[in-house]
Amino acid sequence: MEYDYSKLNDREFEILAATVIEKEYSIKVEIFKSGRDGGVDGRFWIGDKKEGIIQCKHYLETPYSQLISKLKNEELDKVKKLNPSKYIFITSKTLSRINKKEILNIFKPYIQTERDIWGKEDLNLFLSKKENQDVVERNYKLWITSTSVLDILINNAIKGRSQFTIRDIEEKSFRYVVTENHNKGLKILEENNVIILTGEPGIGKTTLADNLAILYIAKGYEFCDIEEDISEAESLYRENEQKKILFYCDDFLGSNIYDAINNKKDSHIVKFISRIRKDNSKKFILTSRTNILNKAYSLSHIFQNLKIRENEFLLTIENLTNIDKAKILYNHIYHSKLPKQFIDVIYKDKRYKDIIKHRNFNPRIIEFITDSSVIGDIKSENYWTYIHQSLNNPEVIWEGYFQNQTDDFVRALTFLTVFNNGKISEESLRDSYNTYLRIHPLNFGDNSDKSFESVRKLATKSLLNRNKIGDEKYEYVLFNPSIADFVLGTYSNEIDLICNILKSLNSEVSIDYLHTLLRNNKINKNLTSRILENLFDFFFESKLKDENWDFLITLSYIDFFDDIINKRLENFLNIIINADNPSGERLWELLFILTEFEPKIKFQNFEFLHGFINDVDDEDTLKRLLNFVDDNDIDDENILMQINILLDKYLISIVNNNDLDIDYSRHISNSYNYYEGDYEPDVDINGIEDEIRQNLDSFLDGFNENVLNKISFSTSDIISSIDVDSKITRYLESYEPDYDRDSHGGFYSGSSSDDDIDAIFER
Repeated sequence: MEYDYSKLNDREFEILAATVIEKEYSIKVEIFKSGRDGGVDGRFWIGDKKEGIIQCKHYLETPYSQLISKLKNEELDKVKKLNPSKYIFITSKTLSRINKKEILNIFKPYIQTERDIWGKEDLNLFLSKKENQDVVERNYKLWITSTSVLDILINNAIKGRSQFTIRDIEEKSFRYVVTENHNKGLKILEENNVIILTGEPGIGKTTLADNLAILYIAKGYEFCDIEEDISEAESLYRENEQKKILFYCDDFLGSNIYDAINNKKDSHIVKFISRIRKDNSKKFILTSRTNILNKAYSLSHIFQNLKIRENEFLLTIENLTNIDKAKILYNHIYHSKLPKQFIDVIYKDKRYKDIIKHRNFNPRIIEFITDSSVIGDIKSENYWTYIHQSLNNPEVIWEGYFQNQTDDFVRALTFLTVFNNGKISEESLRDSYNTYLRIHPLNFGDNSDKSFESVRKLATKSLLNRNKIGDEKYEYVLFNPSIADFVLGTYSNEIDLICNILKSLNSEVSIDYLHTLLRNNKINKNLTSRILENLFDFFFESKLKDENWDFLITLSYIDFFDDIINKRLENFLNIIINADNPSGERLWELLFILTEFEPKIKFQNFEFLHGFINDVDDEDTLKRLLNFVDDNDIDDENILMQINILLDKYLISIVNNNDLDIDYSRHISNSYNYYEGDYEPDVDINGIEDEIRQNLDSFLDGFNENVLNKISFSTSDIISSIDVDSKITRYLESYEPDYDRDSHGGFYSGSSSDDDIDAIFER
């Protein structure tokens, strides 16, 4: 089996080598802290007094001739001074028999046999043996990048997007440093099945989530990357009830916090979290920025009821220890493509300590300041100033690169991606880019190729990432989330720019995102009317002609307190309520507009609603629909029949998703079986059935009682169809007696000595 040693830095390779020797020779190996080693990377004892020495050379990219030169001119003298009884040499380079003989001759008599010379092929052979898998698993990066684990990772992706998410996670794993947060997160996920990682931007939430996910995927969990719609995960859950699945949601709620709360996605998320906490065959990893989570908590009574901020599945990622920071910085430098003169700038006068101890240190900034593609034309003598400015003013970290090292065309692709909520398909981006070129003034400058294919290659891996999501299908996401923060902070007052971006995108996603930005004050609210008037001028007639009702509803939902807009909005509403068979998926917004708009719209009939209520499965949309029916005294048989069907589907989905929230433990008592020597549960089935009946009826609380009576809605048919026995059996299969669990508060960020930091960076 092949192992990828390039993912290890030199310190990590030394630890691996010591572990291998310890197991191979059944000896205790002492590992010394990083630093100038004097030729010693590990030490062991033969008997009481004879000293054995291990020396490692992680020289993957170094020519063999240079390795031999270094051994002869530097290492040999060190070995002679040490005068060990046994000397073991290990390298990550491939060695031939002739190479080993040459090394043996250099170090005679300290190396006594070629068995004490290990090359890449020897390490692979050792690590591939079944009895040595514990060594592989103890070295996280080596294990994650092994061919066997990579096969498991890719094969365990439930669908295409998840597969590409896994590939992206794996490609970044070499920069990962296992910290106290990692161990804490594993414990929470193992005990609670759910973990929400929260913290400030750039602190490492997504990186930690990614690597926790990889561990469970490698253990056999199938992987499901949830982007926006929790119902996608719910359907997978139902279809794979007995399978081990890890659900993953990065930046849940995200910048769309108000939309999520207003459209009641919070209830779906909370129910899904509650379901997974009770199911030991499933895991759920979520990340959220602290301010977003706090906002959700303040806005949503559902989140308050779940007590997210005080729950044992929440891990707030706080300050890293100085040693953790040192390892992160060293790892980024080691794997960077920075020229030596730039690295020397960081080492000069031990400036790495200034970086490590800076109040704004976080992994995202470290990634930025060590990325040679972002640094661009900065000269080495100006590099420290650049680092210092980036740390002091992280909010403008992209300013120099974005404004000075790109052109209008690369910026155009970035703008379009940002205003499409940070993600866009290649097909849509290409179309939007070509439209943007036509309608927005740009500086063409030279005669270089400005085609989409040419420009997207310049933007990729600097401002955008291009991810494969299917056969010949790609999507673009921001290279770093802080790019959106910079763009929105810098260009939020540029009305013409914002309007031309949204016109070019021509998507409901971008209009939804505009609404979110306005609600979050990311765009000056004083500009709202001017932006909307501009967009109405551009879109209104064409969308009416195309009967794109959802787009117009989305645009109208943003604001209808402007006289100029209201005239068009009134016209639109009168057109849609008199249209032939209009349809769409924006029922909640449509009902809101119809209810709140002044002057009130007069209805001759309500047939226009038929095409909007076919697939409603959201509790609050259903409640709004019932209230609308009651307020307007609607007797349309089609609508009333649809409501009956929708309520049936809604309650059945609660049953199928095990959202009845039955406390089975109240109806189970344990008796001791003296013959078998274990406990047998006694189950009160009648008590469970009564609780199911009460809980199912309670789900109708808050629904308009007048309409429920009008349609004579009853839960009796649903209750009679529930297979109570199978639900009890499933609960008993995962039943465990209650036990006390450790609370998961913040971890102590201890101090780390300067000597330990210096040792890591010793060269």
